[in-house]
Amino acid sequence: MFLCSHNTGPEPGLFIIFDIKMKTIPKQLFRVFLFAVILSIAATCVYYNISQKSDDYTKTLPKIMENVTFLNIIIFVMTLPALFLVNPPYWNNRIVRFLLYFAGSIVFIITALTMKLSPPVKIVYLMTGGIFLVVHSIFYYLLVKKR
Repeated sequence: MFLCSHNTGPEPGLFIIFDIKMKTIPKQLFRVFLFAVILSIAATCVYYNISQKSDDYTKTLPKIMENVTFLNIIIFVMTLPALFLVNPPYWNNRIVRFLLYFAGSIVFIITALTMKLSPPVKIVYLMTGGIFLVVHSIFYYLLVKKR
């Protein structure tokens, strides 16, 4: 926790609240990862079922789970700069906060759009990135709303 007298700031107890908030960011990123993996697997299975019209999931389900989990790990690693938000000047600057918090998933989506991939693969990449971004946005809203 940052050491500072409580009567020097504009709001008493601001630094204690800040410290509590910063301890929740790593937990929150892990929850985002878990929810995004689950929702991405479900969405990819629905997409596969619609596009392939197949009932046989014995070989495809493990591959879908493995590939979607791997994509979410990539996005998760790209969002790790959000951990720099433990620094109060970064958190208090809204532009820096948005860049550090959302840049990883947005860059993943832009990369998926610009890469030369087959259309079904591109759709899976975009669904995975979009789901991660939506889940990440919801958790960001809950984090900011608490304060």
